[in-house]
Amino acid sequence: MLREIRIRNLAIVEDATICFTEGLNVMTGSTGAGKSIILAAVDLLSGARARRSLIRKGAANLTVEGIFSVDDGWPLRERLGLSKGETELSLRRELAVDGRNRIWINGMLSTVGSSQETARALIELHGQHRQQEFLDPSSHILYLDAWGDYRELLDRSMAAIAEFTEISERLARLAAEEEEHRRREDYLRFQLAELEELKLEHDLDRRLESKIKQLENKQKYISALEEALRSLEGEEGSAADRLNRAARSLESIAGISASWGSGAETLAAARISVQDIARTIGRSLAEAEDASEDLESLQQRLAGIQRACRKYALDCAALVAKRDELRSVLESLTEGSTAIADAKRERESARRALVPTLEELSRRRARSAERLDRQVTGELQKLGMKGALFTAKVERQENNALQNEDPAIHLSPRGWDCVEFTIRTNVGEEIHPLAEIASGGELSRITLVLKKLEVEEKRIPTLIFDEIDTGLGADLGGVVAERLAELSRRYQIICITHLPQVAARAAHHIRIEKQVKGERTMASARMLEGRERVAEIARMLGGKGKLREELAEELLENDQERP
Repeated sequence: MLREIRIRNLAIVEDATICFTEGLNVMTGSTGAGKSIILAAVDLLSGARARRSLIRKGAANLTVEGIFSVDDGWPLRERLGLSKGETELSLRRELAVDGRNRIWINGMLSTVGSSQETARALIELHGQHRQQEFLDPSSHILYLDAWGDYRELLDRSMAAIAEFTEISERLARLAAEEEEHRRREDYLRFQLAELEELKLEHDLDRRLESKIKQLENKQKYISALEEALRSLEGEEGSAADRLNRAARSLESIAGISASWGSGAETLAAARISVQDIARTIGRSLAEAEDASEDLESLQQRLAGIQRACRKYALDCAALVAKRDELRSVLESLTEGSTAIADAKRERESARRALVPTLEELSRRRARSAERLDRQVTGELQKLGMKGALFTAKVERQENNALQNEDPAIHLSPRGWDCVEFTIRTNVGEEIHPLAEIASGGELSRITLVLKKLEVEEKRIPTLIFDEIDTGLGADLGGVVAERLAELSRRYQIICITHLPQVAARAAHHIRIEKQVKGERTMASARMLEGRERVAEIARMLGGKGKLREELAEELLENDQERP
């Protein structure tokens, strides 16, 4: 349970410590006194978004800290490192004007995510704005699933739905890709044929340019090669032979002067190079003399490559890559058909496994909905809605997601069911959706009942209500007070209220008040006892006066007489 909350520099609260006890705790005060700031502090501890505008004007930071008592069976004990017998847990959050946001759990620096998880296991906060959640039909399935007793089945169903959805999306993607490729297939084949006709190779355009130049200057080319070859291998002795003789001469005097030994080696290397170039010239000369390639055909081939380069805005090497890519895409059309067939088989297998799971989930939801109907209807009748009839409608959504021939997705992550809360508030009336029929007072009572059932299911030790009695008349104050008191026998209840009957049933009464000191507005909180409590309940009854004080005393006395 929440034992204490400490607040520094939050809005108009400069420094406040509020203590709570077991049972029913109420907070009262005039409208605008700052009660909502207490809930803002709890929200911050629960991991809500921290806004710098919450920091009190002139302060460097705001701090909120909650001190909780936890029992041995609390589910997060081991994860948070609580030793056996350790019962105190603290959540602390600090926000600085420079935007720094820090959280501590039991003095250890932590994260917003951990703070949220810890707070969810400690408190359930129901503010006025959250009351509107029950008017949104999309939240009803979440409530029923959280309340129902089929958590393991729901987890399996959601995992199976996620798998089925992933396969279906992949199938749809493959089908779209294949359709796009089929649509472009003729054009792709035309492009591939055009590029394959060019018999492309890397650097082919440069090699063709070189051959064309040779053919255009064939005689000059052959003459130059012949002259070079004669100079190297002439009748008067080849250049290699002369170099060889010179090298031997130098070797003969290497013993006299060692430096000529390296000179001889240089000449020997030169001889080998001359022999290599002579052989290369000989081969090139033979090829040039035997060349049978037609200059015009080479020019036409080069012109074709150049046209393709301009058309595709690519060089020759990139055209080779494009040709290979086109081959791959066209080959993938056949492979794509195979992938689609495989995906269809996977989808059908997933569908066969999913359908019975969803059918069982629908049955379990329907049974839980019937149980919820009975409990909510009974609780509402105890709260003065004698003709009320609550019904949680569970209906299957129309969809074609499970048809073999249609890959479309129409399943929600929670299956094919749609849940909507409906109510009849008076005998003889029709049943209507909750959003259409509930008045403020009716919605407050419905919310109280649903939250009561929810906290029982979750086994959360502390339930916080912000004006759960909104819209209720004084005639129903005692009924609501009785239900809150009953709930407080099993859970700690913290409630902001304007109903004197609720305030009178509290085990712990806190007054929130606002005052101006030194031209600054400040909110404070203090526990009321004795005559102060009588005076506060009298104020809630309508003001000062002997009759109101007597009525306040009577309310308090009646509460003390109750078991």
